[in-house]
Amino acid sequence: MKISFRTLSVILAVLMLSVCFVACDGKSNASELTFKTADGVAVTIGAEADPIIKKLGTPGAVNSSESCGGFAGKDYVYSYVGFRVSTTPAEGGQIICKVELTDDSVKTPEGLYIGMSRADAEAAMKGYSVETVGVNLSYSTETVMLNVAFRDDCVSGIIYVAK
Repeated sequence: MKISFRTLSVILAVLMLSVCFVACDGKSNASELTFKTADGVAVTIGAEADPIIKKLGTPGAVNSSESCGGFAGKDYVYSYVGFRVSTTPAEGGQIICKVELTDDSVKTPEGLYIGMSRADAEAAMKGYSVETVGVNLSYSTETVMLNVAFRDDCVSGIIYVAK
């Protein structure tokens, strides 16, 4: 059975969104796997969202929906050039629960970017705990997973989520 890229992308997005809502427990979690923008803004999964969103500047778009993550309030998705940041309500305010790279204009601190080869991606992530999920890879620390999707042995998606 052949699965289309669009179907695989939708499945991966739904899975990552589900993990985000289940895993965000309102605690701040420092992690070695932290996305950093070209301007040096660290976007850490589990961190308080407001100061980070302010440092990132005006997003291109903001979407919201009622939260299904266990806390009353709204979930937000802030879209920037090359990445999106998702937040969810927690004790004391919003926290970062997901960062998704959307094109090849940004890289992770480890050097991952959309479009790079699988071999180069694996080399860049050497030393991190890795799990193979189908053709995709999931790197993790104690609190964060960095999910890397592949298509034709090239990186097609990169998402940071809470464990």
